[in-house]
Amino acid sequence: MAQGQRKFQARKPAKSLVIAPKKARIVQQQKLKKNLEVGIRKKIEHDVLMKASTSLPKKLALLKAPTKKKAAAPSSTKTPS
Repeated sequence: MAQGQRKFQARKPAKSLVIAPKKARIVQQQKLKKNLEVGIRKKIEHDVLMKASTSLPKKLALLKAPTKKKAAAPSSTKTPS
C-alpha cells in the first residue's frame, strides 16, 4: 500500500494555441514564401557550382574553410641561429 501523500496533483493538458483563420492563412503563406526562396537560392547555388566545376580544371570548393598544415606551423616559428 502506498504511503505518504502525492506531491503533484494530476492536471489536464493545457489548451493549444488557437490562431485566427485569417492570421493562420497569412502565416502559412509566409512559410511557403520563405521555403520557396530557400529552395530557389539552393538551386541557383547548385547550378552555379555545377557550371563552374565543369569549366574549371581544379575542383571548386565553396564555403569550406582552408585547412591548416600541421608540419608547416612549427617550421615557421623557428628563429635562425
